Amino acid sequence: MNKMTEEKAKELMSVGYHCSQVLAYHIADKLGLDKDEWLKITSGLGGGCNHGDTCGAITGAIIGLGAAYGYSEENPGEKDDIIKGKARRLQELFIEKHGSVLCRDLLDGYDNADPNRVSKDDTWANCGKYCEDAAAIFDELLD
Repeated sequence: MNKMTEEKAKELMSVGYHCSQVLAYHIADKLGLDKDEWLKITSGLGGGCNHGDTCGAITGAIIGLGAAYGYSEENPGEKDDIIKGKARRLQELFIEKHGSVLCRDLLDGYDNADPNRVSKDDTWANCGKYCEDAAAIFDELLD
């Protein structure tokens, strides 16, 4: 798979994957990583970590940037600046397109952690597009 599309994202979500896992699926493919492991690692990030916070498509993409540009050594120097800059840029570009990176904003106030903010039938209607756009931005930052 070279490109994540809205249709592919919706297909993956229709079988139970969260937005974060849609990005993990895409990133594992792009970076040659173990897809099953990445799907497990990102399974708790959907719905803004199930609390309406940062959209799982964004957190999934940032984890992917970490896989590509992150570091594990002490005193990383420039490597820390690189990953921070790429994470910020991803969020800036997504905000330019959609106005926010917060799940509750993108889903018109829905918050999985608040039983008083119940989901409408179409709550998730735009999530495929959010996944497509987050993946496209990830791809752009990867190149």
